[in-house]
Amino acid sequence: MKMILKRFFSPEKGNQMKRWMRFQQAINKKRWFELDREKNGPITLFDFSTLEDAVDADLVGENIDSKAVWRTANDSIIGGYSRAKMQFVRTSDDYRKITNGQEPARMSLWHQNEDQGVKSHQTQNNVRNDYKEKYNDKHNENDDCVQSDKVFVPFIRWKGAIDTRVNKEKKVQRSGFCTILSPEFPMGGADLGGRYNGIEIMCRSDGRPYSLNLKVESFIVDDLFQCFINIPPTIANGNQVCQATGGNFDRVVFLFQHFVATAGGRLRARQRFLDNRIKIQSIGITLMDGTDGDFEFDLSRIRAVNFDENGVIGEAD
Repeated sequence: MKMILKRFFSPEKGNQMKRWMRFQQAINKKRWFELDREKNGPITLFDFSTLEDAVDADLVGENIDSKAVWRTANDSIIGGYSRAKMQFVRTSDDYRKITNGQEPARMSLWHQNEDQGVKSHQTQNNVRNDYKEKYNDKHNENDDCVQSDKVFVPFIRWKGAIDTRVNKEKKVQRSGFCTILSPEFPMGGADLGGRYNGIEIMCRSDGRPYSLNLKVESFIVDDLFQCFINIPPTIANGNQVCQATGGNFDRVVFLFQHFVATAGGRLRARQRFLDNRIKIQSIGITLMDGTDGDFEFDLSRIRAVNFDENGVIGEAD
């Protein structure tokens, strides 16, 4: 029993259950207090300004159950040559480091006892307060590109290079992809209960055609529903980004009705389009555009939303 509780509730082991409970609390509040509204306001799935999501982004590459934290994958599993990495950027100092080719600081959820050689954990309240203090990253009055009261928006930076060469020693016909995957929601997934018609991501793109992937509860195990993130570059070539704030983000909405069913990277011959009665198990982003070269993509937040001709409906949760 103790091991099960640690698996779901210990911050350094991933925060699947905490995230699911956060979602359930928010969706229940909407069920009870927004009953008179035709459509509910946005509900958060992932937001790196929160402690739980920040921890699971910072743990990428650690020897932890891969389904509990953010992780990366590429065509090396089929002998390919594409490579990428993900970095969690939570402060303006982190952003200055990565723009200078350095690694951002890792979150310190535990400290090493040098005398005994063992890890002793902070209380979760101390960890949470420490993260809030560091996240509330106000800026120096000498920052000439921002107002001094603007707060840095934490995000994950995913960057690498696509290489479409096919390994002749492997029995494959094509290669050249990289992907990032979110932690999985337990208990069957995040049940939207028919209350939302789309997904909104807050991101920065280099203009390449990425795909947004939804793994939902389905009787067909390898189903993956995809929709393309086909937007212009967030930042024009040659423009300088303010390192104090990390620059601006785009908010892009994808209606469930526009997703298509795929398997193994190919369209299914018989399509089954998504409706709004889905349980989201995990979310991913993939680049597989058949073009060699570098890429860079930043992700800050993912929400379920209702969208119409006037934009996103209602206030945030």
